[in-house]
Amino acid sequence: MKLRFWGATNSVTGSATFLELEGGTILIDSGLYQGSVSTEKENLIPYPQEAAKLHAVLITHAHLDHTGYLPRLVKLGFRGKIHCTPATARLMRIILLDSAKLSEGDFYSEEDVHHTMNLVESHEFGEHFQLLNASVTFQSAGHILGAASLVLKADNKKIVFSGDLGRDTDPILLPHPPAPEADVLILESTYGGKIRHGDLQKELHTFLMSVSRGSKVGIIASFAVARGQLLLELIHEFFERHPEEKVRVVMDSPMMKAANEVYTQYSSLTQRPEDLRISLEEIDSIEFSREWTSLKKKSGPLVILSSSGMVSGGRILRHLYNWHEDESALLFLPGYQGEGTYGRALSEGQRQLVFEGRAFTWSGEILTSEAFSSHADQNELVSWAGDYNRDAKVFLVHGEKEGKLALKKKLQANGILSVEIPEKGNVYEI
Repeated sequence: MKLRFWGATNSVTGSATFLELEGGTILIDSGLYQGSVSTEKENLIPYPQEAAKLHAVLITHAHLDHTGYLPRLVKLGFRGKIHCTPATARLMRIILLDSAKLSEGDFYSEEDVHHTMNLVESHEFGEHFQLLNASVTFQSAGHILGAASLVLKADNKKIVFSGDLGRDTDPILLPHPPAPEADVLILESTYGGKIRHGDLQKELHTFLMSVSRGSKVGIIASFAVARGQLLLELIHEFFERHPEEKVRVVMDSPMMKAANEVYTQYSSLTQRPEDLRISLEEIDSIEFSREWTSLKKKSGPLVILSSSGMVSGGRILRHLYNWHEDESALLFLPGYQGEGTYGRALSEGQRQLVFEGRAFTWSGEILTSEAFSSHADQNELVSWAGDYNRDAKVFLVHGEKEGKLALKKKLQANGILSVEIPEKGNVYEI
């Protein structure tokens, strides 16, 4: 049995790990690299194994950096099964169709996405199924709706893939269990070097009150899946408690609107199903260019929730362009901002952006927060791994170099001594 590390070894995107078993190879996640131009060029590097020869793909959750390469894989000849949870399957369809539109058929088409979805086989949390000589189980990982950690048993070894882990105190999703005792543990490290500070509700309330009391236009950069639903739930809850602060909130993201429907369908996987359904069903959504023109005439108070969450594209750039000269306008960046993105640049003090070929300077205020990240922080990652995994072989993936080094040091201080940081292409015998 061998592990071949490929994607997300030197970054937080492009997840892809190959597990060679008796009789074939399984791919765990098949994501796109996202961020800078140089980072996205990694998507053009072929996988080390021919698509047609892969036995199956296991998907931990629906985000594009874990699923976005799948239609390309199918286009290149993959015909095996793609295994995931039911909620992941629904969200994955939305995300991949949006990705196909953005690529305009250059990388893959909507038809490729439909072929991909025909290969999907879904499994509930806790259900055991067989792949080659391995028994596989999905275990809840938090992070987003349907997200899973993978537990594989083969050749008297237990291998656990964390996937992206959610926070212990997620306001929406149900708590996730710790890692089971494992021989090999592949652990994400997005926030491996950080301990989360701040109160997400307090920071959101500060933003909303600033918009309300200052009659400002407030723009929130949000991921369409998970972050958007969390923000809408917390905004609804705040206005219910403080009706005097209520302002118009507009959602401008067709993908977020579609994701809202999935979250509503699977609200039983959340802490407050009825409250979540109400908050997602009542939101004012815009879709057409004439509505953008109408919004542009507003001076506030108004909150616009739009994607992308790292300001790396999408409709949010239009809103930033529309209000870039308004010094009272407020941009809220809640969560992780990847290297090479406008979101990272803005959070570090830069103000120059480009929209449809037009360069402009953002003149308004910027409020940043890491409290909204849907990733476990360093303490939560170490806690999830557990003291009982001190004899496990641990591999750190899906993180920037500094974060992985910090997490390695923390794990070793906690008694988990065998910690590796694999490079792209490294192969390990298990």
